[in-house]
Amino acid sequence: MSVFAIDGSKYTLPATPEIRAAFDPHSGLQYAGKGHYPQCLVSTVYDVFRRFPVARHIGPLDTSERQAAQNMLHLIPANSLVLFDRGYPSYEFILELQENLPGYFMIRCPSQSTFPAVEKFIKTNKEEDIIFLNPTNKYRQKVSCQQHNKLKSLKVRVVRLKSPDGTISVILTNLWDRRKYPRQEIIDLYFRRWEIETYYRDEKSVLEIERFHGHTCNSIKQELLAAAIMSVISRTLMVLSAEIFESSEKELQFKNAIMTLASEAAVLAPENPEKAIIIFTEILQEIVRVKYYRPKSPRPSHVRVTKRAINKWSTAKLKKTGNA
Repeated sequence: MSVFAIDGSKYTLPATPEIRAAFDPHSGLQYAGKGHYPQCLVSTVYDVFRRFPVARHIGPLDTSERQAAQNMLHLIPANSLVLFDRGYPSYEFILELQENLPGYFMIRCPSQSTFPAVEKFIKTNKEEDIIFLNPTNKYRQKVSCQQHNKLKSLKVRVVRLKSPDGTISVILTNLWDRRKYPRQEIIDLYFRRWEIETYYRDEKSVLEIERFHGHTCNSIKQELLAAAIMSVISRTLMVLSAEIFESSEKELQFKNAIMTLASEAAVLAPENPEKAIIIFTEILQEIVRVKYYRPKSPRPSHVRVTKRAINKWSTAKLKKTGNA
């Protein structure tokens, strides 16, 4: 089956009145703990094995990631598997998946301050089990009295997950068959979700998408969608290059592919078809020329750079650690 990950990321936008009003009206230095630049929330459906985006939702900064994901469920092919991080689990969202997703899901769920059934499972020290999630009080308050009688417990398979840093959490899934979908394979497959994090990094560092050229809401959306389209085209050309020039043994470099394509993007709408074919062949040759070598050991973490102002909580933490 195809495997997709859905996740959201914040993008820093130009500080124009129109963009600020549409995406982040409470940004600006006049608000305590806020930075000068407005931001938006971009949610993406990402194919983690083919490594390209297939759908995208662009909304204001206060957009619910769960709602953005729900808006894109109909775009996911049937019988696919969708991976979600620990920011997504809720009774309402899992109910939505069970009723409207024509496939399978995996959701990472924390082991504390979560569903009572999950906390009870953690105490059993079992590696996996079948549990039932009851409607939360918050969800009960949202439905009518007539709907109360129709509320049901949600059956899910739960798998214990221990992260490399020692954190204990669980994976909730509807992959019921333990022989067909063994516990360890579920865990290994879930960690493929990291590909979408890598994709967001590439958009912001390789494509430098946050250096927007336009200064209107429409142009911001166009550039964010264009970046996704360029990624799909580049990945496709990488596959073609590997097949034509028999270079499947080494992984090709995504950065080189997309920069090569960007430098010759006009070839996609040529005035001279014969010349376009020659240029297109040269593009494939240039793409296959540069290989990507994955690091043998984890890369060291780097200090995150942000344009947001330091809020009072960050200031208090600095004073406490003596770094202020």
